[in-house]
Amino acid sequence: MNKKLIASAMGLAMAGGMGLANADVKLYGQLDLSMDATDSDAPGYQDDINMQSTNSAIGVKGSEDLGNGLSAFFKMEYESDMANGGNFGTGRDQYIGLEMERFGKMTFGTASTAYKSPGSKIDAFYRTPLQSRGVGLQSNLHSGKGYQGEGRGTNMARYDSPMMAGFGLTGTYQFAPNKNDPTVVDDDTFSVGGTYKAGNIYAAATYIDTQQSNDNAAAQFLAKYTWNDFEFHGIYELDKGLITAQANNGIDGGTGGRDGSAQDDGADVWSVGATYTIGSNLIGADYGGRSSSDGKDGIANTADDIQSYDVWRVAAYHSFSKRTRVYGGYADTNYDDKGDDTVFSLGIRHNF
Repeated sequence: MNKKLIASAMGLAMAGGMGLANADVKLYGQLDLSMDATDSDAPGYQDDINMQSTNSAIGVKGSEDLGNGLSAFFKMEYESDMANGGNFGTGRDQYIGLEMERFGKMTFGTASTAYKSPGSKIDAFYRTPLQSRGVGLQSNLHSGKGYQGEGRGTNMARYDSPMMAGFGLTGTYQFAPNKNDPTVVDDDTFSVGGTYKAGNIYAAATYIDTQQSNDNAAAQFLAKYTWNDFEFHGIYELDKGLITAQANNGIDGGTGGRDGSAQDDGADVWSVGATYTIGSNLIGADYGGRSSSDGKDGIANTADDIQSYDVWRVAAYHSFSKRTRVYGGYADTNYDDKGDDTVFSLGIRHNF
């Protein structure tokens, strides 16, 4: 299976290189390995040092000019666990679509929700063990794959408008699969968002709703400002049940899951940070937190409650070239009841 996937990707890339069918096809990838020292005050947890492959992936993407301003595009990306020499083939972004310059583009398949998409724009350590969504500087709505509010949405139709005077709009709609299956929640998730980019300013506001009975939704506001070699950014995520419903399946290590159910809201997530670039080096620092909220049983002080926390991160990277860099840093997430979770990471990344 793995050999077939690799052979298919290489074959498509070679076809694009020869200009077959007037298509532009590119083989690309990201290779990332790190050594991570983790420590937790959670009962029964053993401190450890491990090698980790974070979102290492290989993919094929391309487009074809169909004439009259219309083009087709596609992307097929698969994740690979380089540290353990296996698990190749886990799907990431996989979609096909049509784009017209004046009217925007329509995408069909598996891709980021409108809620998730802007989050990576303010995280200099995105897709590393120190990424904001992994240490608590962003919520779980920026992670995972599925159709109930996860960051990468399946069974999705997505629209991206053209940029006009710096403004752009995005909307996504997901169709819940297998609705005849009694274990599947029969509600379709949608998300909408607007972005603004001009000069030194980037800003976005997004909203996501699973259309389920318990008011499972969230809104997000973020901004970034660049001033010479400094960049300042911030994010605020307003919980209307959806962050509460999903939090126990993420960094908390709790008992809940992504069943889309919540009886309370209020697990708001926020963070502020800055980076400084000097030559081929970038240094960054962030601070944030999350409010507490009742879990899916709606009863205070029970096992599935969402704990509040404070989190800070200090990290840096050095770029040897546009494609190769090394990075390192430390993050500490302090929960009100269970103490600290910490990670110290050193890694290397190459993009091709």
